[in-house]
Amino acid sequence: MLGISTSWLSYRVKRGKEMLRELLSLEAGVIELEYHITSHLFSELRPLLKKEGLTVVSIHNFFPVPDILERGSGDAFFFTSDDDKERELAAEYTIRTIRYASELEAKVVILHLGNIPLKADLDRLYQLHDEGKLNSDEARELREKLKDERRKKAQRYFDRALLNIDKLVPVAEKLSVILGIETRYHYHEIPSFEEIGIILSEFKGAPLAYWHDVGHAHNLECVGFTSQKDFLEAFASNMVGIHLHDAKGREDHFAPGMGDVDFSLIKSYLKEETIKVIEVHPKVSRAELLEGFKFLKNLNISTHPSKMSQVST
Repeated sequence: MLGISTSWLSYRVKRGKEMLRELLSLEAGVIELEYHITSHLFSELRPLLKKEGLTVVSIHNFFPVPDILERGSGDAFFFTSDDDKERELAAEYTIRTIRYASELEAKVVILHLGNIPLKADLDRLYQLHDEGKLNSDEARELREKLKDERRKKAQRYFDRALLNIDKLVPVAEKLSVILGIETRYHYHEIPSFEEIGIILSEFKGAPLAYWHDVGHAHNLECVGFTSQKDFLEAFASNMVGIHLHDAKGREDHFAPGMGDVDFSLIKSYLKEETIKVIEVHPKVSRAELLEGFKFLKNLNISTHPSKMSQVST
């Protein structure tokens, strides 16, 4: 099945009927609800989803936007925070998302876990990339410095993430929801390539799996870290779903077929049952998005019959 994330709409669409009209007019059979959806918008959208038979296959944490926040974010609360209260809120609002996923019969809740404080050096590496100096001595030295600092600092932050996952697993198991651990965009974020393997091993047999993000993996490869292929080869057997979007250099969330990503490579690691969600941002026009659907279908990345119902105004 090939679905669409509400990330394309939720920045600009604030009414349930309008959002549903947009979703139904696309050639998607399933949708992903994500963290920019407010409680008010969700209250309008929810009965319409059921009425029109539009299936929610995945939900991106934290959903809907917690009332204590001005705007939503997948990084609203870090599982790795130095602040005990923030870690508690991360667990509390993730459990809320899991409960909504269960009620909507969504298969997966997608998680960001947190980060390690290395951002200043990483910003410099990005600058070198943008200046075409990624193969310079400075860039090579900076990558090695980042790897070394990450190794030294990671354990306590990673342990905090594991502890919070441990709180979530019994809830997810009881409610028949899978926790999807997503590829991160920045090198300082958790989990790294190695940490994904540890999480999958630590929680083997639990309702937890890998969620691949094409653009995030592309960025890590762009700046000289783990490649897209490495992620897919290592974790394809544990991959429950994938965010499909294209990238131009380090900028991602373009419609598939508009950038540098090798989707033939991606396709070779996808199974029929893999949840496939196009995740683009509002910068993508409707025409570009429809071309993205067409591009993926021409590659025989499996899709689902379009639902073209009309919504009354």
